[in-house]
Amino acid sequence: MCKFHKMATKLPSRLLTTWLIISTCTLIILYSKLVPYPKPSPPSPPRPHCNLFAGKWVFDPDHRRPIYNQTCPFHRNAWNCLRNERDNMEVINSWKWVPQDCKLNEIDPVEFMGVMRGKRIGFVGDSLNENFVVSLLCILRVVDTGAKKWKRKGAWRGAYFPKYDVTVAYHRAVLLAKYEWQSEGDEAKGVYRVDVDTPAKEWADIAGFYDVLIFNTGHWWGYDKFPKESPLAFYQGGKPIVPAPDMLEGLQIVLKNMAAYIQKEFPKTLKFWRLQSPRHFHGGDWNQNGSCLFDKPLENSEVC
Repeated sequence: MCKFHKMATKLPSRLLTTWLIISTCTLIILYSKLVPYPKPSPPSPPRPHCNLFAGKWVFDPDHRRPIYNQTCPFHRNAWNCLRNERDNMEVINSWKWVPQDCKLNEIDPVEFMGVMRGKRIGFVGDSLNENFVVSLLCILRVVDTGAKKWKRKGAWRGAYFPKYDVTVAYHRAVLLAKYEWQSEGDEAKGVYRVDVDTPAKEWADIAGFYDVLIFNTGHWWGYDKFPKESPLAFYQGGKPIVPAPDMLEGLQIVLKNMAAYIQKEFPKTLKFWRLQSPRHFHGGDWNQNGSCLFDKPLENSEVC
């Protein structure tokens, strides 16, 4: 039997425990002195703010073409540029938006559907949002060909993607606020009454249904849609607003009221506001035999 074992048997158990603890701590301190301690890495610099709206259109002949084709069932026939073989589609599809200080990746439908699995996405507004919906539906259908046309009550169009349990729908509400024709005795004469504090019935009851909502309005706020002979008359709290706002003032009042309504009624919904795109008809407006003959974006000087 070794001397260490004899010594240990003669020591009281409490003293032996203390001696083992001191020995262990001493070894740890010696080891830490011999092994260099890694220096903490400097904090990464804050990511610069990404403004996707500051940038320019860049022509790229190698730019990826639309990932869907003319067979997408969600297109309106008259709006299906691929099926109708619109001129210069190759040139038009070669333009891409490049932000100034950040990278904008193209949509990946597989990744998008994975993130949005089990979610509902709603669009509310005019035909700009409808065009957005149609394009999105066709893109998402690439990864779920079992998609079915579906729309909630009040919706204009939409689809359900069973593979990912994702719903996308569009509610047509061109002014966002409720409006209706109000005759003045003669059915041919009257005004369009706009209740600035009341949402249009097409989306008035969707609170709690959608996880994401995208709103827009703009192109209908003009005298080509509502001529001065049958103008918009603005009401608030059921009474006419005095003095009567003009078209632009009415738009501002509606936006303020609708924004307040949306914040109140959709507190947990992720909300976006889509900006306006400029008109680009040639030879007349949309209802005056105008056509879109351009195959390149408008220059800044051409945008009002």
